[in-house]
Amino acid sequence: MSELSELLNVSDTTYLEHLTSLGLETLLSEPSVLQTQSHHLTSSLTSLTHTSYPTFVSLYASTSALTSSLSQLSSSLDSLVNESLPALESSVSSWNTETASVLNTRRKTVTVLEIHDKLRDLLDIPLLMNTCVRNSYFSEALSLAAHAQALIAVYPSPPLILTSMLAEVNAAMNHMLVSLLTTLHEPNRKLPALWKAVNFLRKMESAFGGEEEIGLAFLSGRELCLKGSLESLRRDIFRITAVDGDLSSRDKEDLARYLGKYIGLWREGVYDLITQYDSIFLTNAVENDASSAKLHALLTAYISHVFKTHLIPLLAASQHSSKPPIASLPMSSFPSLVTQLTYCAAALARVGAEFRSTIARCVNDAVTHIFSSDISLVEKRFLSQFERATKKGKDVPSSPTVERKAIPRSPSKWLLKADAEQAPHLPTSPSSSISSTIPSHTPPSLLTSYPPLATHANEVIEVLNAFRACAPISVAQGYQCDVEFSTSSTNGASLFKILERSLANEGRTISDYVKSVIETEESSDGTSMKLLRESTVAVAFARAFFETWAPWAMKATTSVYGVEDTLQLEASELVQIQKDLESWVKNVAKE
Repeated sequence: MSELSELLNVSDTTYLEHLTSLGLETLLSEPSVLQTQSHHLTSSLTSLTHTSYPTFVSLYASTSALTSSLSQLSSSLDSLVNESLPALESSVSSWNTETASVLNTRRKTVTVLEIHDKLRDLLDIPLLMNTCVRNSYFSEALSLAAHAQALIAVYPSPPLILTSMLAEVNAAMNHMLVSLLTTLHEPNRKLPALWKAVNFLRKMESAFGGEEEIGLAFLSGRELCLKGSLESLRRDIFRITAVDGDLSSRDKEDLARYLGKYIGLWREGVYDLITQYDSIFLTNAVENDASSAKLHALLTAYISHVFKTHLIPLLAASQHSSKPPIASLPMSSFPSLVTQLTYCAAALARVGAEFRSTIARCVNDAVTHIFSSDISLVEKRFLSQFERATKKGKDVPSSPTVERKAIPRSPSKWLLKADAEQAPHLPTSPSSSISSTIPSHTPPSLLTSYPPLATHANEVIEVLNAFRACAPISVAQGYQCDVEFSTSSTNGASLFKILERSLANEGRTISDYVKSVIETEESSDGTSMKLLRESTVAVAFARAFFETWAPWAMKATTSVYGVEDTLQLEASELVQIQKDLESWVKNVAKE
């Protein structure tokens, strides 16, 4: 069988074994059977080919595609093995390094999400502080600031978010500081509001260096309020006093009213400030403590400053003006103002602001200045009559022996009363005895014979009556004023000296007029045996002035203070002028 199979070159020996098992007859019919099966298979294959053509085409396409796919798969596997897998291995090895930052960011994000509510509360602190400051909830604002400081203190080097939050907190604290300082600068603020503001300023330790700085801020703020309340009145006062010349009666009334309001506002403002400062800073201060001493010194310096800055310029002369506003008042308005100043000084003295002596010196200055101005005005009106009388005279023609000069108006026409035929006779007794017999409140009746002198006496008496309502004793004999507060030229001069100086000026003018009358009348008449009528009237007028009016005027001035003694005028300039005139008249009469 093996040889047969080798001979037939058939690898499968199953069919050969089948042939060998057949009989001869069957074996002889086997070719026909095989042929029949061959025809049958051929017809079946032909039928299969016709019926399954699309399947074979599809099978061919699939086989071709499969072959191509297997080729591509082979190349892809080669690429995967040779390129992709090493790259994947490299990427896997660098994965941790490349995703570390992402993971770190993710962890931070997760942390932020976990503490989101706490962060929101932290970031709301500046907003809450601003709201508290705007609504004056300063205690809550300080609590929030302390909480923020505690959060920062936990970290040696705080994170950026905490640093930014702290910067906004500090900005809100600055707004709170400005609000508290603004409270100190607001007018009409009472003690409770100021006390509250100062207490919160004390809690803001980083804003001030100590209690002294807070006290200085308090005084500065309240001083600006005081200045603001006084500024309009101050402008009105200096506007009126800046007018050149004498003030009208309306201006004087306005000035008195403005000064009264100004002093009242100043007293109320300073009194409130001192009591508020004492209640806030000095009441609970420890005695003999350095800080307490500085606080007391600060208040003392401030009182001196506000006194010199706001009140003294209205009461005393300065470098820019020798006449303070108070000296522009009429004497009739002075007593009420002095009463107000006295009350002001006494009220502030009760709280430790003692400046009554300074006010007294300023009042003395003003009284002296007003008295001197009134006397000067009366003197000017009196002397202007002699000037007009001289100008109304006629010129005498010049000659070789007589110089050309003005003839004074006839004394009998204006110095003597119209119905008097001759000048009244004066006794030869000393003037002091004459004046001592006349009461100080009753002018000598002799003055009625001389209308200019009587009118002048009435004006002087009016000045003395106005002065009687406010007559400081210290100005009677003169005093020394503080040069820091007063520079008036009348300082240190007594009222008697002022009146005596005025009488001396009037006496000098009268003496010149009498000499002019006598010289003119002698020249026109040509005789020198005795004084003529006009000269007699002029000499009598001069005697009435020197021997009656002048001593009585000095006596009336002393009576203002309740003293009836007549001042001794023997060594005065007025007496010397009288003696010179008498000597000159005697010499003329002898010639």
